[in-house]
Amino acid sequence: MSVEIVKCPSCKQKLAIFPYVPVGGQVVCANRNCGASIRLVSRRPLRVELVPEEATYTVDYRPESYG
Repeated sequence: MSVEIVKCPSCKQKLAIFPYVPVGGQVVCANRNCGASIRLVSRRPLRVELVPEEATYTVDYRPESYG
């Protein structure tokens, strides 16, 4: 399993992105003081973006946390 490392756009915490996270999938920053929701934009090159806080609270949304 090839883990890729990316920095949180908000706090610069290093995050591991596992291969099973799909493009468009969301993860939560592992930094306890940050907790930002991050969307995987592309794999090659590896790019992520912050998800607006108001877009993260829906019935069907359950992000996973990676550290």
